[in-house]
Amino acid sequence: MGPASIAWLTWHIIFWWSMTLDHSFGNASLTREAVQWPGSIALAKAKIASLRDEWNTAIESLTDEQLLQAERTRWPFANKPFYELAGWLNLELMKNASEIGYCRFLYGSSVQKSF
Repeated sequence: MGPASIAWLTWHIIFWWSMTLDHSFGNASLTREAVQWPGSIALAKAKIASLRDEWNTAIESLTDEQLLQAERTRWPFANKPFYELAGWLNLELMKNASEIGYCRFLYGSSVQKSF
């Protein structure tokens, strides 16, 4: 088993953000099986940008008090202040971004260059 593919990692970003948005700001009905990879890197980038914009809008609408409350913290854990969920999501996204960078490094170091 080698490193995860960039396609899988971009799906993972889409999964984390989609699930968190749906369970924190939607009707909490989205399931893992319903989150699909868009089919190409261009479409994945567009989907990630759309999720980022949706997340920014949702977070900016919250007051400081709402960030301290656990009301919106329903997935993947509950009964914690919402700012902890936002911090966890940020950590997951950074981890996936660093893994994408590592995949690109591995690919680049495995390509033979002719001189």
